[in-house]
This record gives sequence, structure tokens and C-alpha cells, in this order.
Amino acid sequence: MNTGIIASRYASALLKLVDETGGGETVVSQVEILSNALDAMPDLRRAIGDSKSVSAESKVSLFEAVLGEMPNTVMAPELRKFIELLIRNGRIADCRLVFNSFVSMYYKSRGIVRGRLILPFPAESSASARDLEASLKDMIASKTGKKLLLKTEVDDSLIGGFVLEVEDQLLDASVSHQLEIIKRQFIERNRRIV
Repeated sequence: MNTGIIASRYASALLKLVDETGGGETVVSQVEILSNALDAMPDLRRAIGDSKSVSAESKVSLFEAVLGEMPNTVMAPELRKFIELLIRNGRIADCRLVFNSFVSMYYKSRGIVRGRLILPFPAESSASARDLEASLKDMIASKTGKKLLLKTEVDDSLIGGFVLEVEDQLLDASVSHQLEIIKRQFIERNRRIV
């Protein structure tokens, strides 16, 4: 069977569970932590996917250890049950797909879109950057009727301006991108003259 379909079904089941228990915010934040850890640590992925030498209890303990590195974080009971279900059903190797599907479904069900704002300096250091974040959130809310959950990053290579990614849309309002556009226009105009 297609792993995408399987991941979607398991993610739907987890979404239904957290809707019933009301633990959605906690579970989605923990799932995001686990998903990021799985992306960043190949050894963790191998250990979780190893069905022969790593026991089910050890796999749950590995997930708990990842969450334990975060201050005041204990695995949500819903998430523990769900991970145990994945292990019992032999689907723990697909947990990254399941986790990513769950996060997308969760935010979509709450009317939230996720975005990434890239700035040339930390947003905390500038009132104009905080104003930009607020105006972008307002703009997305007015255009789509959805709340924007914005993750802000710093890229020192940007001269100025910003880059905004929202789902599959990209707005590159960086100075370097604008200079590249001007350069291409200049080259094109010079070709017509010659």
C-alpha cells in the first residue's frame, strides 16, 4: 500500500484523538520537535526504523529522550499511545511522514497557515521588523481568512528587505533580488540597442 496514504490515515487518526482529548496544541508542538529531531539525526531515524535490534520500549524511550531535552516537556499521553500504536502495527519507520501529515492536517483544521520570514537581522532587535511581521500576519488574515503562524529566521547574506514563504508561495522582497531584476533589465535593454 502507498506510504502516503498510510501516513495520511494514521495522521487523521491522531488528529481525531487530539480533537477528542483537547491536547492538540501540546501534541502538535511535540510532534514538530520529534520531526525536526528525526530530520536532523540520521542515527535516531535508523534506531527508530530498526525492527530487529531495538525494542519497542527503547523506541518510545528514544522519543521521550528527545522531548526530555526541552525544558519542562513530558510526552503527552496521546502521543505516547500513538507512537506505541505505530510500533505495534509495524509503521514506526513511517513516523516522519505521519508526523508531517499530522502537523499539516492540524494547522489546516485550525485555519492556520505556516510561513517563514527571512530577514537580514534578528526581528527582536528592530521595531520595524516586528511591525513587518504584524502587517504580514494582518495581510494574510485579510486575504485568506486564515491565521499566519510565522517563523522568523536571519540570513546574513541579505543586504536588506525580506523573503517570505507561505506554504507554496514565495515573495522575495530582498534588496539583492531587486538588484538582480534591475541587472537583467539592463542587460536586456542593452541587447536591443546593439
